[in-house]
Amino acid sequence: MKNILSLSALTLLVFSCTRPVAESVVAKAPIDSLITNWGNSFNNHDSAAVGNLFTANALLIDDDFIGTTTDEIATKWIHPNIKMVNHFKSSTLQEWSGTDRAGYTGKYEFDVIVNDSVVAKPSGVYTVNWIKTDKGDWKITTADIHSIPIKK
Repeated sequence: MKNILSLSALTLLVFSCTRPVAESVVAKAPIDSLITNWGNSFNNHDSAAVGNLFTANALLIDDDFIGTTTDEIATKWIHPNIKMVNHFKSSTLQEWSGTDRAGYTGKYEFDVIVNDSVVAKPSGVYTVNWIKTDKGDWKITTADIHSIPIKK
């Protein structure tokens, strides 16, 4: 009888203990490095690197352009603008990420340099959305970029 009581008490004790629940680690998008890569690609005037950031059917919208393929984005947006962007800087307004999607909204500014002189300092806001490809690369699916006119 004593053994049964001891066994019952031990069983009750074992099953009443809370076991720690193993938390699954979710690898989120490395947004900081994705934004750094965006800025560095422009600052280095590397049009191939900028173009490689996009999916084949990406959508890019800015104040004067809507591009729906990487070829169109490269031809009509990257190549005409890549040499003008210098000292690109971004500050975060909002970001989110999951295991296969991520997004970033921030303010941007950069210098336009002609003949070693800063001739303009464009600024604005932009939102970029990425997906993680089957190969594990992060590619831009949409980019929405708008300038904010400087008030005089």
